[in-house]
Amino acid sequence: MSTAQSLAPWLDTYRSSAAAQFADAEAPSNTEEVWRYSRINTIDLNGYSADAAGDSSTDPMPIDPMPIDGAAAMVVIRDGHVTSLETTDALGKATVQVISEHADGEALLNNLRGEPTDAIAHLHDAHVGDVIVVDVPRGAHIEAPIVIDTYSNAEGGLTCPHTIVRAANGSSVNVFERRRSGDADQLVIPVVELDAAPDARIGYLVAQQLGPNTNSFEHHAANVEQQANITSGVAAFGGSYARTRADIKMAGRGANGDLLSAYFGDGDQMLDFRTFQDHDAPDTTSRLLFKGAVTGSAQSVYSGLITVSEDAPGTNAFQTNRNLKLSDGAWAYSVPNLEIEQNQVACSHASTVGEIDEEQRFYLESRGVPTTSAEQLLVSGFFAEVIAMFPIDAVKVELQSEIDKALAADRAAQDDALVKEEVSS
Repeated sequence: MSTAQSLAPWLDTYRSSAAAQFADAEAPSNTEEVWRYSRINTIDLNGYSADAAGDSSTDPMPIDPMPIDGAAAMVVIRDGHVTSLETTDALGKATVQVISEHADGEALLNNLRGEPTDAIAHLHDAHVGDVIVVDVPRGAHIEAPIVIDTYSNAEGGLTCPHTIVRAANGSSVNVFERRRSGDADQLVIPVVELDAAPDARIGYLVAQQLGPNTNSFEHHAANVEQQANITSGVAAFGGSYARTRADIKMAGRGANGDLLSAYFGDGDQMLDFRTFQDHDAPDTTSRLLFKGAVTGSAQSVYSGLITVSEDAPGTNAFQTNRNLKLSDGAWAYSVPNLEIEQNQVACSHASTVGEIDEEQRFYLESRGVPTTSAEQLLVSGFFAEVIAMFPIDAVKVELQSEIDKALAADRAAQDDALVKEEVSS
């Protein structure tokens, strides 16, 4: 596999070094705790090529970007390459640019993610595309969202998007990424780094709407300094096997970090989430709320860990994962964990896996609501809490609608199957 060429020599060197390290690295295995219950053993990392993905800057993909009205900036990325980058006056003094043009580019890349720990991270680094850097200067408040629209669709293709968001002291910004792909069998390895300086605020949301044959390994790394706040959300609907790992570190006194996710899986897909809430300073708070539903023969995996160091008295850390099984063939696995080295804390974790509440459904049916509509209302209500907490208001209705459409399609398919079964009998 060859690496893309960059205007920055340091980036070419970085890619070449990573490619050599990938060649010597062993692929992860589901015998490792962080990969347990995953499908990693079924995916051949050498079976995908960045060369196959091509260069969409000269051959645009036949899919239109999906902008947000009034956005401060709109970045369009096709097969890992920027095809359009437009800004408006709403961006103010903030900047959005590719890392090869950034003065601090070499120091910024993977500063929060850190050194690669497995073959997947090396593979990402070897073929990382046009890295997008969002920089918000001290005291600047960017009210309108910055939108990044990524898409890929090449048989056997490999793309590695990378986004870095830096908010300086007392600043604020919201970033929305729409991650899509076509029907081709392909691999996507995105990395997102969120860095909030003291008193800064970052709102980040990714809508994962990948195609049915895409495998994805996504990694989010966030650092929250004193009195800063990061809210990071994932709305996950697509992919064959789609995994998101989120690491968030409360590094300064009074730091606050929220991790949110709404996910819906159908067919035979697997949605896989691993989270790490790390408290390393006094009086910090983190809240995690993940809600998902699986139907057909789909599977979901959630494993989370809250760690509290001796240096973090006054920590408040909460972790909640709720799952709905909407069919007999669906399966959900949920394991929250705590690792606490400090007594002066308030920490809790909770997880549930269950079906739609029969009493609630009966209540609606007894008032004339058809069964399918009753289920639709109950599932919509189940997701409403977490969607309301997402940081990008402009897409909340769209995401709720996507869940409603997926559920309606699934209920219709189940009704058709039931009718066919009754006719055949």
